[in-house]
Amino acid sequence: MASFKVSITQHFMRSFLHDPFSAGDRIYTDIEAKGLELRVQDNRAAWIARYKGKLITLGYAVVSSPKKELRMLTSGAEARDLNTTVRSLMDRDAELVKPFLANYYKVSDKHGRRDILKTIEEAEKSLARARGEEAHAAAWTFRQAIDNWIEKRNKPDNRKPIKDTYAAEVRSVVARREFAEVLDLPVTKLTSKMAEDIRDAVLKNSGISMAKKAVGAFRRPLGYTFQHHRGQSGMDGQQPWWLMLTEDGVIGARDRQPTIEDIGKVLALGEYFLDHRLPGRVGVQHGVRDNVFAAFVWIALSTQRVSSALALRHEDVQPWTAKGEEGWSLAMWRANVMKNRKRFVLPIPPLASETLNYYMQRAKHIGSKWAFPSEDGEDAQIDRGAPRLFLQRLAARDDKMKNDENAVDLLTLNGIEYWSPHDVRRALTTAMEEWGIPGGASVVLSHTIDLGEPDKKMSDAQFETWARNKVAKITGESYGDIQHLKLKGEAMLLWTNAILAAWNHARNNPIYVDVGKTVIVSDLAGKWEPVTDAA
Repeated sequence: MASFKVSITQHFMRSFLHDPFSAGDRIYTDIEAKGLELRVQDNRAAWIARYKGKLITLGYAVVSSPKKELRMLTSGAEARDLNTTVRSLMDRDAELVKPFLANYYKVSDKHGRRDILKTIEEAEKSLARARGEEAHAAAWTFRQAIDNWIEKRNKPDNRKPIKDTYAAEVRSVVARREFAEVLDLPVTKLTSKMAEDIRDAVLKNSGISMAKKAVGAFRRPLGYTFQHHRGQSGMDGQQPWWLMLTEDGVIGARDRQPTIEDIGKVLALGEYFLDHRLPGRVGVQHGVRDNVFAAFVWIALSTQRVSSALALRHEDVQPWTAKGEEGWSLAMWRANVMKNRKRFVLPIPPLASETLNYYMQRAKHIGSKWAFPSEDGEDAQIDRGAPRLFLQRLAARDDKMKNDENAVDLLTLNGIEYWSPHDVRRALTTAMEEWGIPGGASVVLSHTIDLGEPDKKMSDAQFETWARNKVAKITGESYGDIQHLKLKGEAMLLWTNAILAAWNHARNNPIYVDVGKTVIVSDLAGKWEPVTDAA
């Protein structure tokens, strides 16, 4: 085919359009607009953009009768502008070119003129819709995400396998009629409004407790899928809206308790914010002070009442040499600081002692007699409200942030329901019951072990077995002044190992420290003493 280099000016176009076809098939290459051609072939004159090895038909200057063509473009200047725009779109996103050209001859401004910018906007919308439908078609359904979560988390070799009873509970929740319209939707089509509407409907129909379970049915499977199967499920690029889904009804404080996983996450958050400012705060460079975090670590590990826990003196923590194992310590309280007015001794296992000692040393004031001193003076112990205020600050419930609409609730962001330091005691009781030694919680918490009236005398071994399987009574008189150190030691070893393992897991996995921002605390090992995995 004959080829000519020309300047496709208005004068050239008038001459060309006067007799476009008698000279036969040929190509005119514009010497002014790079890659622009006017190609005459088969009684058609087409505008062609040649770029990156592709030939893109921009429109037609003329066609022979009786053929009809809607994409008519007789102006050389307009063809040049269109060529420039298409080349720019090819550099930006080649898939935009097709919807752009499809809309170019349809979209016009208020004066009826073709509008390139408006056409680009329409092309972007069209492409987004096309890509969205493709993504939805390839994505897992909500039901598939739930099934996968249960299958993977229910395996015995999972680090924290869920129980069959819990899996059955989740299935029963999503089987409710409120979930009927979303269960088989692609996870990419689920929205926060859908989940909020379901939560509110469940709340209206069945109350706060079931509404919280409905929230969990969204948060846990979607969170697991997003973390472990983001690409496979089609969730890559999705915003994790479910992290902000909550039910703000209050379950009575007597029923509130954190999970061991929750405690581990809060400890990891505290570790991070020792040297970082909480989101939305100004001034201080840290979100929690050393002495407050040390006190919080102690409460989490010891499970003692806050007032008693913080009344510990340095001299009352001594090595437990009688244990016969290296690293054990005994924490001892005088009778006047205990609720039941009886002296109390608590064994501290080696790993817990080592971890606790590190943070106590960071917070220690020279000359202070207190294990957890105040910053107000060497003779003052830390305020008993400080650990609770630490949790409130994480949850943006303190006076500074509770009315701020931009406040960041780090507990909710990390899937943790709010709890107070005292609630750790309830968590210990639940854990000991699950581990088969409810009596362990009683002796650790300095509650009563109700022995009743034994019908025979017991050896020490028989007594330990019997006590291990007795559930505590919270009221009544304490069981004498016997310290039950063996049972306490067994219970504390299980509990502190579990807490430290949860902490270690949380610090080795992404944790939210602001909206849209996660960190892995263990990656910052140069700033914090590593917590050895207790698992």
